[in-house]
Amino acid sequence: MFSREDDLKIGEILVERGIIGQGQLDTALKEQKKHSADNQKLGSYLISLGYAAEVDIANVLGAQYNLPVMRIEGLRIKPEVTAVISETLAKKYNIMPLFKVGNELTLAVSDPTDILVIDLVAAEARCRVIPVISTPSDISKAINRHYFMKVETESSEKALKLSPTSISRAEIEEIKMSGADLPIVKIVDRIIIEAVEDNASDIHVEPHETSLSVRVRIDGILRDTGTYPMKMHPGILSRIKILSEMDISEKQKPQDGRIKIKVDKKEIDIRVSCIPTLYGEKAVMRLLNRANVRVSIDALDFSEKNHKTFLELINEPYGIVLVTGPTGSGKTTTLYAALHEISSVEKNIITVEDPIEYQLPIINQMQVNPKKDVTFANALRAILRQDPDIIMIGEIRDPETAAIAAESALTGHLVLSTLHTNDAPSSITRLTDMGVEPFLLAPSLIGIVGQRLMRKICTKCKEAYTPSKNELKAAGLDIAIEGLKFYKGMGCDNCKHTGYSGRTAIHEILVVDERIRELITQKASVAALREAAAKIGYKDMRFDGIKKVIEGITSVEELLRVTKETK
Repeated sequence: MFSREDDLKIGEILVERGIIGQGQLDTALKEQKKHSADNQKLGSYLISLGYAAEVDIANVLGAQYNLPVMRIEGLRIKPEVTAVISETLAKKYNIMPLFKVGNELTLAVSDPTDILVIDLVAAEARCRVIPVISTPSDISKAINRHYFMKVETESSEKALKLSPTSISRAEIEEIKMSGADLPIVKIVDRIIIEAVEDNASDIHVEPHETSLSVRVRIDGILRDTGTYPMKMHPGILSRIKILSEMDISEKQKPQDGRIKIKVDKKEIDIRVSCIPTLYGEKAVMRLLNRANVRVSIDALDFSEKNHKTFLELINEPYGIVLVTGPTGSGKTTTLYAALHEISSVEKNIITVEDPIEYQLPIINQMQVNPKKDVTFANALRAILRQDPDIIMIGEIRDPETAAIAAESALTGHLVLSTLHTNDAPSSITRLTDMGVEPFLLAPSLIGIVGQRLMRKICTKCKEAYTPSKNELKAAGLDIAIEGLKFYKGMGCDNCKHTGYSGRTAIHEILVVDERIRELITQKASVAALREAAAKIGYKDMRFDGIKKVIEGITSVEELLRVTKETK
């Protein structure tokens, strides 16, 4: 496996090539050291932090060890080749046999330094092994396509088996066009697998008058993945409802359910919602990858100033810290990162959530259950009798919860929560409009984080361009800056021709000082609150977005799309 010396060399090469900055390398090395017990390679941290792509790491390894780098996505591998090594061995070491000519086996690996694995394959296959480098994701996808893959549901210990070789993407496309019959189980499994492989956050299964469409949300944008014959609608919906333990006979009422699956090494929780529509039931599946929430504050893309301010807020002994933004803006991830930062055996941290999206170590998590009269407000009252130091409320939805949160902060607790508003200043008026008394809110509120997620320009098709004057003016960049370059993605296979791949966050942080507390007690307008905040250094998230445009992380077009509601 890689030594520390190898890791440093890989990092240095990436810096030399301009793929990452020295600061990003230092952050990744810090994370690796912090989690040294996990024995993860530096490349894994660079990828998870969004600093480098898997293919960047693969290319560096190829150059280091003089081995070819292969893209194996879509490659059809003969069954007699996959039979050379067992599925167990392929999955354990994330390796994939590609070709066999005579006594030579071409093997895709992501870690060319693991000589023991190559020797093990040579012994099992009884042939000479020629390694080529592929990305871990490409290899995992190939294993899922060419071996039997297990999909484990929470409701059953018995794994459902799917043979990807019997239902490839190409065959799915043929079904969409021709309406050919195929077991519904395999179709639903393939829909979910493809969504997981594409890092989608949601799957929409929607009936129309004559057809059934499937759309997935990737990087915040819905994309059409195809249309199926309408005759398949009852079977597909029934399969989804069975997996999520819904009543398949009930078709006129909304239902909610949950599925837990494992795709290769990814553990995915799926929240399912079914509602009746004009042409039948529609299902939406929200995919929650547990690995995505295990992030540090360093990985939240805060600016240096916002990073420092946020750390100061969450390390206060008491008070309310809110994270605000629309659905899907990463609020929960930010809260979990905060809890990860401040959790310790010396603190009693209790959360109340609806639902509990991810299980957190050494933190007590409580699930809202209205049927059992476990509301946010009732749960908070019970939590206050549990000697908490820190309380996390999944969302403030009603006046009672907001009032109890304020009272909790005033009695010496740090309270973290989320609120649905467009920006930080409007959160204050939203709470007073909900009925929270200003005399409670003013002394308890210490800070508000507003945030949005923006798509990042695809690094594989990124090119410089000149935006129109109208675009620049709308983005607040109408003042010419000498030598300033703007970029956009031209579209390629890597980003599915969208020009974007992955997302970054933009933030604004309003720190509540004495002047703002006075304005809260006076029930001042949002404009007055914003003006007072600006005098003590508040910058709205558009300012943060402009910085990321100038840095070439995102585009002017994306900045306008995301911040149009914050004007």
